[in-house]
Amino acid sequence: MIAGVLLALSQALPAAPPQEAVDEIVVTAIDKKKCRVRFADRDMNDTELRRRSEEWAAGKPLRVVARASTDIKCLAKIAFQLADRGVTRIQFIEPKDLATLPLAVQP
Repeated sequence: MIAGVLLALSQALPAAPPQEAVDEIVVTAIDKKKCRVRFADRDMNDTELRRRSEEWAAGKPLRVVARASTDIKCLAKIAFQLADRGVTRIQFIEPKDLATLPLAVQP
């Protein structure tokens, strides 16, 4: 009897929606005039950043990993470039915060 009720309840409850996959980029300064953006453990050039910005502007969430030592001018430069390209869903985090974030479900 109890098992039947629990089974009925479990079928009546909607499944938790899957979380969106989140892209992560790491921003660091190479020198005073040059910023480095890394995605999937490799450097991104301007063309690739522009292409991926289209996905992020379409609503795909983005995390920008910025160490406390990251040059603020470099971080601002990248943030403004992304904003100019229509990216609105950006989460800025430090590497230590990565362990506390939920993992995104990959499609």
